[in-house]
Amino acid sequence: MEANENGLQDLQQNDKAPQKGAQKGFFSWLRVHIFDWWMRLGILFLLFVIMLLMLKLVDVVAIKLDHGCLVVSLVGLVLLLLLAVNGILSIVDLCKRRIKQGVIGLIGTLLLGCLTFVLTTFASFLVLLVLDEEDHFADNLKLPEGIELMEPLKPEEYTAAHSVEKIPEDSFQYQVIAAANSEKGLKKDDDCRVPALEKISLMPDGRECLIRYLNASPEWDVYEDEDRCGLYAVRHFQLDGSIHKSMNHYYLEKEYNWNWQYRLGIGLDGRSWYPIKMNKTKFSGSKGVYESVSAYSNGEVVLDIFEQNKTSGRPMTAMTLKLLEKEFHALHLLISEDPKQWVKAVPADTNIRKDAQPDIILYNGFQGGIYDADIWCNPGEPGLLYLKAFEITQGTPLSEDRMPNVKAGYSGDPNEMFLREMGFTIYEGNWGQYYGARFEVWFKPDSDQPDRKLFEKNFKIEGWQR
Repeated sequence: MEANENGLQDLQQNDKAPQKGAQKGFFSWLRVHIFDWWMRLGILFLLFVIMLLMLKLVDVVAIKLDHGCLVVSLVGLVLLLLLAVNGILSIVDLCKRRIKQGVIGLIGTLLLGCLTFVLTTFASFLVLLVLDEEDHFADNLKLPEGIELMEPLKPEEYTAAHSVEKIPEDSFQYQVIAAANSEKGLKKDDDCRVPALEKISLMPDGRECLIRYLNASPEWDVYEDEDRCGLYAVRHFQLDGSIHKSMNHYYLEKEYNWNWQYRLGIGLDGRSWYPIKMNKTKFSGSKGVYESVSAYSNGEVVLDIFEQNKTSGRPMTAMTLKLLEKEFHALHLLISEDPKQWVKAVPADTNIRKDAQPDIILYNGFQGGIYDADIWCNPGEPGLLYLKAFEITQGTPLSEDRMPNVKAGYSGDPNEMFLREMGFTIYEGNWGQYYGARFEVWFKPDSDQPDRKLFEKNFKIEGWQR
C-alpha cells in the first residue's frame, strides 16, 4: 500500500516536472530571442518606421519652429539607449559564460549602432529636403489699395544714417584692439572688477542713471532676455564707418584683421550671460589660442568679458578694465552731484534728437525678409520697447513671439526722441512676394502698468525664404 502511494507521488512529481521545465524553457526562449540580433534588427526597423511617422505628424512644428532635426536627434537618442541596453546585456552574457550569445550581441550592437547613425542622418536630410515645403503665405496676397506704404531703405542708406567719423586712437575700441598683441595683461587669479561701476550700482539712483546712460550711448545697447540674463547691456564696435552689430555681439579677428575674438557685456539684473561660476574666470583653448570668460559682480550688476587671443595674460581684458574704470568714474562724479547730470557723460554722437517726432525706419538686411529698424520715441518713463507686425488686408500676425525688445530711452521732454535699434526677420512669405505690413511700436512700463501702443507705420515688405 505504501509502495503504491509512493509510486503515485512519483508520478505526480513527474507530471509537474515537465510543466516547470516548459515554463523555464519559455522564459529562456524569450530571454534569448528578444535580444537576439535579428530580433533587435526588427525592433530597430519598427522604431525607424515610427520615427518617420512622428516626423510627418510634427511637419508643422518642424517647419515653423525649425525643430525637425531636434526631433530626429531625440529619436536617435532613444535608439542609442536601446543599443546601450543591448550592449550591457551582451556583456552580462559573456560574464555568465554564454560566449556565443555575448559575442553575437556585441557584434550586433556595433552593426546596429552604425545603422542607427545612417538612418538618423538620412532622416535629418529628410526633414531638411522633404518636409521643408515652400511657404505659400503670400501667394494670393495683394498690396492694399488706398493705404500709403513706405519701403525699407537700402543697406547703404543704413550705413549712411549710422555713419561715424574715423575711429580715433584714443577711443575705447581702438585701445582694446591695439592691446590684443600686448605682452602686458593679468595674472590668472587677478580680480576683474571695476570699482567705479560698483559704486554707481550701489547708489540710490545709480542703476537708473546707468541704464539711461547706456541707452543714450551709441556704443552700448540694452535689451532684455528673461530666460538667460534679464536686462543686459552689450558694447558695440564700429566697422567701415558705422556701428557694427555682430552675431551674438562677438567681434572677430576676421573683421578687423587681428588675431582675437572679443565680447563685453553688463548684466544689469545681476545675472551673467555665461553659465559659469560668479567671480571666476574660466580658461580654455588649445594650440596657442588662449580663451577666457570672466563674470564678476560689481555691486548690483555683473561684468562679463570674453577674450580669445594668441597672447596669454588676457591683455584685452586688462585694457577693458582700465578703460571702463575711466568711463564710469566720469559718470559717477556727475551723478554724485546730481543724478540728472548723467547725460553729460554721453559722447557727443548721441542717440538723442531734439524737437523731433516719433518714427520707425526700416532698412533691408543682407537677404529679403531680414530687416533692421531705427525707432525714435520717448515714452516718458522707463520700460521696454517691442514690435508687433501684421499683414494689413487680413490682420495676420507676422513673426509672432519672435520680435525683439530693447530698453527704451526717455526723458520728461516729449519733443526729445531717443534712438533704439532692432534687427528681426519676417518668416511669412517668400522672396519677391511683396505685401503690406503694419508695424506697431509697443511699450511695456517698468511700473507694471498695462502695455500701450506708441505709434504705427505701414511698409511694403517680403518674407524670408528658407
